[in-house]
Amino acid sequence: MTNSKIPTDFNPGCFLGSFFDVARAVLLTPKVFFSTMDRRSAFVNPFIFLVSCVVAHTFLAGLLHRVPGPGLFLQNLFMGIAIPFLTAGIFFLILTRVFNSPGTYKATFRINAYAAAVGLVTWIPVAGIFLELYRLYILVVGLRAVYAIKASRAVITIFLTLIVYTVMFRMLSNLTGGQFIKLPG
Repeated sequence: MTNSKIPTDFNPGCFLGSFFDVARAVLLTPKVFFSTMDRRSAFVNPFIFLVSCVVAHTFLAGLLHRVPGPGLFLQNLFMGIAIPFLTAGIFFLILTRVFNSPGTYKATFRINAYAAAVGLVTWIPVAGIFLELYRLYILVVGLRAVYAIKASRAVITIFLTLIVYTVMFRMLSNLTGGQFIKLPG
């Protein structure tokens, strides 16, 4: 895929073609994709891409693991769609407040939404763990491109975000008596 053929945004009007082009660009040439990514358009296109990746991942993982009932499926859908919004907010606050880097929440959300392309292959047993590490690399590449920061600052941002999540989930778990993540039934 040459630079001139790298998409700058997902186009729902050409759903399948654009979906696979964006996923391929994010997974195979993330530096080029994020350096040319449209940073000013609305949330709609990356949001549709994110939802599509989450639905595909949840469906494939559910088939592979033969998950009974809709509970886990719906929880995965909800978390897979909600968490990137929250993650983008945490990234944005750390990058703009701690590192004084110029950028927008919208562009940060786009990084998270397009990094969801990794979910298209993380359902594969054993390989999924390593591919999730690749997602972290993709996030570092995206943050570097959008915020024009060093890789070390992108890594620190991701690390601090993981700490925020750990503290937040620990607090929620303590408040709910460990029932926060537990499914009914």
